[in-house]
Amino acid sequence: MSKWLVVVCCAVFCAVSLISSPAYGQAVYGNVFGTVTDPSGAAVSGATVTVTDVRKGTTDTATTNAEGNYTVTHLIPDEYVVKVEA
Repeated sequence: MSKWLVVVCCAVFCAVSLISSPAYGQAVYGNVFGTVTDPSGAAVSGATVTVTDVRKGTTDTATTNAEGNYTVTHLIPDEYVVKVEA
């Protein structure tokens, strides 16, 4: 009888452990950020920055702020081309 009690207790413990254990997901993203300047070193505001995934052909765009800064976030690991137009 005690052998079965141990087996049942172990089974219940394992089931509760699996149910109540937190599961943490993994997210792998990258960012592209920088500052756009003209040849004299002055910031270029309002420039359009296009980041293109070479393999997929998808694009993400950003516009530079008053300081010439831009950020494109949540990019999956891959090869990208960055193009700036002002």
